[in-house]
Amino acid sequence: MCGRRGGQGYGLIGGHLGQDQCHACKGYGHWRRDCPYHNYLELANERFHINNELVPTILEKPIKSLGRWYSAELKDSKQVEQLKQDTISGLRQINSTALPGKLKLWCFQFGLLPRLMWPISIYEVTLSHANRLERLVNAQVRKWLGLPRCLSSIGLYGSGVLSLPISSLVEEYKCAKAGLEMTLTESRDPFVRGAAPTLATGRKWKPSAAVAEAKTSLRHRDIVGHVQHGRNGLGMEATTPTWQKATPAEQRHMVVEEVRHQEEAARCARAVSQAQQGRWMKWEGVERRRITWSELWSMEASRLSFTIRAVYDVLPSPTNLHLWYGEEPACPQCAAPASLKHILVGCKISLTQGRYTWRHNQVLKCLAAELEKRRVKINSMPPNSQPVAPWKMSFVRGGEKRGSKPAPPEAGALTVARDWEMRVDLSQRLIFPSEIAVTNLRPDLVLWSKSCRRVFIVELTVPWEEVIGEAYERKRLRYANLAAEAEGRGWSVKVWPVEVGCRGFVSRTTTKLLKEMGIRGQAQRRAVKELAATAEQSSHWLWLKRRDISLAAK
Repeated sequence: MCGRRGGQGYGLIGGHLGQDQCHACKGYGHWRRDCPYHNYLELANERFHINNELVPTILEKPIKSLGRWYSAELKDSKQVEQLKQDTISGLRQINSTALPGKLKLWCFQFGLLPRLMWPISIYEVTLSHANRLERLVNAQVRKWLGLPRCLSSIGLYGSGVLSLPISSLVEEYKCAKAGLEMTLTESRDPFVRGAAPTLATGRKWKPSAAVAEAKTSLRHRDIVGHVQHGRNGLGMEATTPTWQKATPAEQRHMVVEEVRHQEEAARCARAVSQAQQGRWMKWEGVERRRITWSELWSMEASRLSFTIRAVYDVLPSPTNLHLWYGEEPACPQCAAPASLKHILVGCKISLTQGRYTWRHNQVLKCLAAELEKRRVKINSMPPNSQPVAPWKMSFVRGGEKRGSKPAPPEAGALTVARDWEMRVDLSQRLIFPSEIAVTNLRPDLVLWSKSCRRVFIVELTVPWEEVIGEAYERKRLRYANLAAEAEGRGWSVKVWPVEVGCRGFVSRTTTKLLKEMGIRGQAQRRAVKELAATAEQSSHWLWLKRRDISLAAK
């Protein structure tokens, strides 16, 4: 008989009480070969064999296809629980090795995380389960990097002023679901588009809504065009392709990147509400710092931990210890409340002992070395008999081969002369050149040329990152009268106040100075990294010696 029994298969129809009727074939007690339910019963009773070996059904044994297990329950609850156990087991195996924390982090990033992403993508994993998995990962990552438990996950996965080469499991989860949604709904096969299922991710987050929001944002960006971001100026940000002109593959990539951007915007919104760990949101005019894996290998574990904790102000300073454990918050040297800012830039005893001066001179040596290389290179070049012609584009005719690309001419403000001189206020007391002006001021670096009567006055400051703008204005006004006096003598003067933050963040005025001097491209990036590393290492030394009262920097 027909297999559709129960409330759907029985009824009082046509006055036939108690007769079995199939709603599909309208048959009473007899078979119809064209009924799909009758055919299903016949197929269910059929067993298949391969080489006289019985093929088990899905009721007897689950089936795995393309990395996904199919069972008779038609649910993914067991697979999600198994995913959690695999995550715990993988983290436990990595943690049980004798590798240092940086290598354990590398094993997770390139070993365990890629193995977890495919099950997360194909199974019905909700956002709540992904958050639970990320909390398990965060505990181990903090342990491997030597970070306290109070550090927010924004410091681990955020792309703010300091970004680490670690991927967030929740962010990768959302990007994978958004990419799968785009693959199914934007497929070129109409049958795939029509049969695209609704991805089950819980009630907190929907891939379809996230993709729709990303598309709306990208279309709105095409309408508005390029705009100014922050105070960098119009055109300073990298250009992005337009949504209308992008190919389907590019559109899928743009949607995934927009989902990443939305996740980063959510992190920034949470960082604004954090009174202590979110102070980096107030930093203006600093270059973002990205720690790569190559830099991670070269950094000591204590230095890496200091850098991350210093940015988010979770170092065990007396003020933080008083907040956490109720200890005395006084500075061991001057008895003032010893916050991280006080220890690195604000202690009067450390200033009189010359510790801050020592750090300032270390950074100045690095900056002077870069400018000295550029000065020697420019002075060794042959003199220019005529202005350098601008670089022209070479066209290739049909049938011809492209020749070697001509090297662009040397750029920068130093190319106008070959007699540049430089003085630095380091080992000897700097005396300002009398032919320019007579003054008692001692700028950190003076670079001048007698032939073209041009002079650059560079003043370096290693301040707290939140007051970089104030330090720039203060140094600029300090040398305004000196610049006016030199201009009265016929000199072209340019004052360059530059700042390198005490925690290793270079200001944009420093990068502009390097670019003005002709240090660009890879040389500029290398110089910025050296300046940041020098300031960071010096501040790390000051932090380690914070309890030494009578020790002066050497």
